Amino acid sequence: MTQAVAMMARQAGRAPRWLWAALFTSLAINLVVVGLVVGAVWRLREPPGPGVMPSLLGYTTTLPTERRTQLWAEAAAERAQLRPLRRAVRTARDAAVKALAAEPYDRQQFVAAQQQQAEADTRARRAMQELYLKIADGLTPEERQGFARWREHHHLPAHNVLDLPEHQGKDDSGAAPR
Repeated sequence: MTQAVAMMARQAGRAPRWLWAALFTSLAINLVVVGLVVGAVWRLREPPGPGVMPSLLGYTTTLPTERRTQLWAEAAAERAQLRPLRRAVRTARDAAVKALAAEPYDRQQFVAAQQQQAEADTRARRAMQELYLKIADGLTPEERQGFARWREHHHLPAHNVLDLPEHQGKDDSGAAPR
């Protein structure tokens, strides 16, 4: 009888096999979810620096405060001209998206919206060039060389579909996806 009691005690302390299978399955699912989240965070991480674009303007944020303040003060007029132009680009982009999504689709309206967006973008780019020139004119030779070194380490990764080789986007047979 003591053997029967000892055997029942051992069996009572063990979990059933189905419970172990459920625990391992749950662990595997949790690891997959964690891997997906970590992968998404890695792919969507910010560009180098806290909100700093890898441009001449972004480089000025790395200069000492008094130097940055001086350069920004010298370029105040150019920065002020740029703000409304950037708003115009955003407005034109929104209009182009609305024209594309409109039902019924009006090709001429979309073409006109695209043209307005291109013109707004060109005006903003010219103003940005003026801002960069103003900042560059105020930099010392050491700061200009520092920008070149800084830029090598702070460039955005190129993920433009137009830069991909022609064979990408096709299946193994060479046909484009439908």
